[in-house]
Amino acid sequence: MHDFQVSVAQSPPFTLITLSGELDVLTVPALREQVAPLLARPATRILFDLERLRFIDSAGMRVLIDACVRNPPKDGDGAVCGMSPQMRHLFSLLGLSSRLTMYPTRADALRRPAAEPPGTAHMN
Repeated sequence: MHDFQVSVAQSPPFTLITLSGELDVLTVPALREQVAPLLARPATRILFDLERLRFIDSAGMRVLIDACVRNPPKDGDGAVCGMSPQMRHLFSLLGLSSRLTMYPTRADALRRPAAEPPGTAHMN
Protein backbone atom coordinates (compact mmCIF):
# COMPACT_ATOMS: atom_id res chain seq x y z
CA MET A 1 0.00 0.00 0.00
CA HIS A 2 1.41 3.37 -1.03
CA ASP A 3 -0.02 6.06 1.19
CA PHE A 4 2.55 8.66 0.18
CA GLN A 5 1.61 12.29 0.73
CA VAL A 6 3.48 15.49 -0.03
CA SER A 7 2.57 18.99 1.07
CA VAL A 8 4.26 22.27 0.22
CA ALA A 9 4.09 25.38 2.38
CA GLN A 10 6.05 28.56 2.87
CA SER A 11 7.95 28.70 6.16
CA PRO A 12 10.42 31.55 5.62
CA PRO A 13 13.18 31.38 4.74
CA PHE A 14 12.34 27.90 3.47
CA THR A 15 9.84 26.34 1.17
CA LEU A 16 8.83 23.45 3.39
CA ILE A 17 8.07 20.10 1.77
CA THR A 18 6.56 17.64 4.23
CA LEU A 19 6.63 13.98 3.21
CA SER A 20 4.70 11.14 4.79
CA GLY A 21 4.21 7.48 4.04
CA GLU A 22 6.49 5.62 1.64
CA LEU A 23 8.68 7.31 -0.95
CA ASP A 24 9.64 4.78 -3.58
CA VAL A 25 9.80 4.26 -7.33
CA LEU A 26 5.98 4.31 -7.54
CA THR A 27 5.52 7.54 -5.56
CA VAL A 28 8.58 9.49 -6.76
CA PRO A 29 6.69 11.03 -9.72
CA ALA A 30 4.28 12.76 -7.29
CA LEU A 31 7.23 14.30 -5.45
CA ARG A 32 9.04 15.33 -8.64
CA GLU A 33 5.86 17.06 -9.81
CA GLN A 34 5.87 19.21 -6.66
CA VAL A 35 9.62 19.86 -6.54
CA ALA A 36 10.40 20.67 -10.19
CA PRO A 37 8.72 24.11 -10.27
CA LEU A 38 10.42 25.04 -7.00
CA LEU A 39 13.86 24.20 -8.34
CA ALA A 40 13.24 26.39 -11.38
CA ARG A 41 13.02 29.45 -9.13
CA PRO A 42 16.29 31.17 -8.23
CA ALA A 43 17.43 31.05 -4.61
CA THR A 44 14.64 28.79 -3.42
CA ARG A 45 15.64 27.18 -0.12
CA ILE A 46 13.91 23.85 0.27
CA LEU A 47 13.53 22.07 3.59
CA PHE A 48 12.33 18.46 3.40
CA ASP A 49 10.60 17.39 6.61
CA LEU A 50 10.93 13.59 6.78
CA GLU A 51 9.50 13.05 10.26
CA ARG A 52 6.45 11.18 8.93
CA LEU A 53 8.29 9.34 6.17
CA ARG A 54 8.33 5.62 7.00
CA PHE A 55 10.33 4.36 4.03
CA ILE A 56 12.56 5.72 1.29
CA ASP A 57 14.20 3.78 -1.53
CA SER A 58 17.07 4.79 -3.82
CA ALA A 59 14.74 6.56 -6.26
CA GLY A 60 13.36 8.70 -3.45
CA MET A 61 16.82 9.45 -2.12
CA ARG A 62 17.88 10.57 -5.60
CA VAL A 63 15.09 13.18 -5.67
CA LEU A 64 16.14 14.54 -2.28
CA ILE A 65 19.80 14.66 -3.24
CA ASP A 66 19.07 16.34 -6.58
CA ALA A 67 16.90 18.96 -4.88
CA CYS A 68 19.30 19.64 -2.01
CA VAL A 69 22.63 19.52 -3.83
CA ARG A 70 22.22 21.33 -7.12
CA ASN A 71 24.71 21.70 -9.93
CA PRO A 72 25.75 24.40 -10.09
CA PRO A 73 25.07 25.11 -6.42
CA LYS A 74 22.57 27.86 -5.71
CA ASP A 75 22.56 30.14 -2.70
CA GLY A 76 20.94 28.32 0.18
CA ASP A 77 20.58 24.86 -1.31
CA GLY A 78 18.18 22.49 0.38
CA ALA A 79 18.18 20.72 3.71
CA VAL A 80 16.43 17.83 5.42
CA CYS A 81 15.00 17.48 8.91
CA GLY A 82 13.11 15.01 11.05
CA MET A 83 14.95 11.88 9.93
CA SER A 84 14.56 8.73 11.99
CA PRO A 85 17.76 7.27 13.49
CA GLN A 86 17.64 4.50 10.88
CA MET A 87 17.33 7.00 8.04
CA ARG A 88 20.21 9.10 9.44
CA HIS A 89 22.31 5.93 9.64
CA LEU A 90 21.50 5.05 6.03
CA PHE A 91 22.36 8.56 4.83
CA SER A 92 25.64 8.35 6.77
CA LEU A 93 26.53 4.93 5.33
CA LEU A 94 25.95 6.26 1.82
CA GLY A 95 28.15 9.31 2.48
CA LEU A 96 25.21 11.68 2.13
CA SER A 97 25.53 13.21 5.57
CA SER A 98 28.60 15.06 4.31
CA ARG A 99 26.69 16.44 1.29
CA LEU A 100 23.38 17.45 2.86
CA THR A 101 22.51 19.97 5.52
CA MET A 102 20.58 18.02 8.15
CA TYR A 103 18.64 19.16 11.20
CA PRO A 104 17.08 16.98 13.91
CA THR A 105 13.72 18.76 13.70
CA ARG A 106 11.87 21.40 11.70
CA ALA A 107 12.12 23.76 14.67
CA ASP A 108 15.92 23.39 14.68
CA ALA A 109 16.07 24.21 10.97
CA LEU A 110 13.91 27.29 11.39
CA ARG A 111 16.05 28.51 14.31
CA ARG A 112 19.19 28.32 12.12
CA PRO A 113 17.98 29.60 8.78
CA ALA A 114 21.22 31.20 7.63
CA ALA A 115 22.71 29.55 4.55
CA GLU A 116 25.21 26.95 5.62
CA PRO A 117 27.66 24.95 3.56
CA PRO A 118 26.55 21.50 2.37
CA GLY A 119 27.49 18.79 4.80
CA THR A 120 26.62 20.80 7.87
CA ALA A 121 25.00 18.43 10.31
CA HIS A 122 23.10 19.53 13.39
CA MET A 123 22.34 16.18 14.93
CA ASN A 124 23.11 16.79 18.58
